Amino acid sequence: MPRVPAPLPESLPWSVFTRTEALASGLSPERLRRSDLENLRPGMFRRRNRPLTELDLSLALCRNDPEAVVVGLTAARLHSLPLPHPLEARDAQLPVHVAIPGGRKGSDRFVRWHNFHLARRDEEWRDFAAPREDGSWDPDVISRLRITSRPRTWRDLAPHLPFWRLVAIGDSLVRSPRPGLERGRAEPWCTVEDLRAQCTGRYARALHRALDEVRIGSDSPMETLLRLAFLRAGLPAPLLNEPLRDDGRRQGHDPDFQWPEYRVCVEYDGGSHNAPDQVARDIRRSRRASQAGWTELRLHAEDVREECAAAVALVTAALEKAGWKRSVQS
Repeated sequence: MPRVPAPLPESLPWSVFTRTEALASGLSPERLRRSDLENLRPGMFRRRNRPLTELDLSLALCRNDPEAVVVGLTAARLHSLPLPHPLEARDAQLPVHVAIPGGRKGSDRFVRWHNFHLARRDEEWRDFAAPREDGSWDPDVISRLRITSRPRTWRDLAPHLPFWRLVAIGDSLVRSPRPGLERGRAEPWCTVEDLRAQCTGRYARALHRALDEVRIGSDSPMETLLRLAFLRAGLPAPLLNEPLRDDGRRQGHDPDFQWPEYRVCVEYDGGSHNAPDQVARDIRRSRRASQAGWTELRLHAEDVREECAAAVALVTAALEKAGWKRSVQS
């Protein structure tokens, strides 16, 4: 009968760890060959009873090499940037993308090495506490993650994303956090000028083009997609997530889009709007807007298909009914 492997020492709390760390904690080379551990790549092991995540592997790589920097799609996911499906998934997204001076041969299904030139402003450090067996965290044992800054990560996404997605991520970085909804943050992740400083290199033209369309106020990728479609169709530029006002006084909620001159506003209802409580709130808001003399349109997923054709048609009709006339230039 196979012998049950002995528990790993408390001095080795990480889900992914290096051979050097294992030996320093007192493990023997023979213990590293036991069935509860998996040898991911030379000198790198994982506990089989825990999921393999990008974060755990990234932390192990950074502990192993102080010059390693997590970059690209991996950095974007660890920063929680709004990537499209399937790029957004974290647990199973491998290889981890890592930059190191001079690059490194030997990329495999777990690690992809890059030779990026990174300035000091392009990097930041984040600290993560070690996990305990009971599921809590040990704040006294820290693993440091060296990762590209959000503006630099936006730059490195240019080869991977279509134009509108680059705009959407730019929007997400410069938007102001919603009070009470985003704890621990009162300022945007960066400024438009921070992004402009990253518009260099092979994809500089694509980055400049995307940055020209970045706006402060869009709260989601779908709002960015709709805004770009409205402008592409020649509609007037809307206000973004600002309160409805009448004679300077606030009259209602903050719709995703509004055209005050025509008293037309638009809300995009994503999946979060399906909950019964949210449906009730949305109905009450729509009634208040109507009572204040506004026409409110509510859009959903079907309206953004085929380059937002249905959404554009609905908004165009509402604006025209309110007196908007398309100019010859449009």
